[in-house]
Amino acid sequence: MKVSFPHMGNAYIPLSALLTNLGAEVLVPPRPTSRTVDMGALHAPEFVCLPFKVNLGDNLRALQMGADTLAMVSGMWACRFGYYGRVQHQILRDAGFEFDSILLGRDGLLPVYKKFQSTAGGNLLRAWVHALRAFKRKAEAMDALETSARQRRPYERDKGASSRALDEGLAMVHRAGSLREIDAARGEALALVRDVEVESGMDEPLRVAVVGEIYAVLEPSLNFDIERRLGEMGIISHPVMSVYKWLFRPLKIDTSILLAERRARRIARPYIAYVLGGEEHQTITGTINAARKGYDGVIHLYPFTCMPENICRTILPRLESEYGIPVLNLCLDEHASPTGMATRLEAFSDLMKQRRGKRATA
Repeated sequence: MKVSFPHMGNAYIPLSALLTNLGAEVLVPPRPTSRTVDMGALHAPEFVCLPFKVNLGDNLRALQMGADTLAMVSGMWACRFGYYGRVQHQILRDAGFEFDSILLGRDGLLPVYKKFQSTAGGNLLRAWVHALRAFKRKAEAMDALETSARQRRPYERDKGASSRALDEGLAMVHRAGSLREIDAARGEALALVRDVEVESGMDEPLRVAVVGEIYAVLEPSLNFDIERRLGEMGIISHPVMSVYKWLFRPLKIDTSILLAERRARRIARPYIAYVLGGEEHQTITGTINAARKGYDGVIHLYPFTCMPENICRTILPRLESEYGIPVLNLCLDEHASPTGMATRLEAFSDLMKQRRGKRATA
């Protein structure tokens, strides 16, 4: 079985560990580029959201690499992401590709569990237990590394050093096989990030919360690596979402994720009373929490035509006024450019610095 899946940040690291330990060969497509978007847009409905087109392009490239099985989360909720798996796989079959599907969704875990009966070898239950342990351990290591690099970037002496250390550390974790090797790789990788030289006597960096549609927040190829850009501008970013949360929320084994989601819905209820199927409650609550914690601003990332986030877009001006925190809305589509992103981030950074200066002299 040669399995592949679309990119979502660095999720390929724990997902590869899961599938490899179940006896599958994992084919990771190249990071999405403009070519990926063009390939997806060629076969996708015209007005579907950009993440759909990027994911479809990822799947196309994976099939061209020789994948015979495509894995995808699926479901039946309001956001179109719930239909990605079934719709994209049907589009690809209509285009002439033949492959098997692994769709994790409303059909439950049992069909997915049995899918690897012929590849796991020996005791299937034991293989799943080991695979899930490696999956969780690598996800935790990935999350710790990303957090460490995010905190280090604004202070680094050599711009880009933290990102290079992060890339090297993630590669070490990705290569690690056994649980012991994963733990050793995590420790060594975190040391690489901690060893990045920093400037002394710097002013306190600006702090911004990054909210919005989860793919737009987490996939660097879609948001022009905004986390790195902000860090090298001397700004600490705090994304409300994380790949770790996205991976473990459906499994319901980390109670902190479920409790945080319930809390987000409670806080956001005065502004948005319904569940729209996306990250709308995290967007609203993340903005409110950022103001309460004294952050300097909020960046709202969302794809063009994303229904839940466009509704949030109409609510955020009210939060700006009520909580006194500036919000930068960044809409992403095929025509967005890194130059436009850089210009708007620089202007927003200047605005936040001016506001901080006024508060200091008030």
